[in-house]
Amino acid sequence: MTLHAALALSVVLAAGYLLAAGPGRLLPAVALLGGGVELATSLGWVRLGLRGPTVALALGLAIALPGIGVWWRAGGKGPLTGASVLAFIGLLQSGLALLARRW
Repeated sequence: MTLHAALALSVVLAAGYLLAAGPGRLLPAVALLGGGVELATSLGWVRLGLRGPTVALALGLAIALPGIGVWWRAGGKGPLTGASVLAFIGLLQSGLALLARRW
């Protein structure tokens, strides 16, 4: 398992936890969808016809923005940790996509 796949798996697990434990369902569902697509592409199960940093940026933002929104409203240790994982990995992926776009 590559680092990219491990990060995508941690996004799926954190979003799944937030979907089950949190009061809001929309933001964790968006992050779960983005993380699922990211995991499927990193493991080679799905190949997207689109290439380049635009897809990576869109998936990173689909993970980071819900993570930041849930983090802002988190009430306990578990949701706060899950939202922090989403926000960190999403911002990391978005930043790397922007750097790749520059070059």
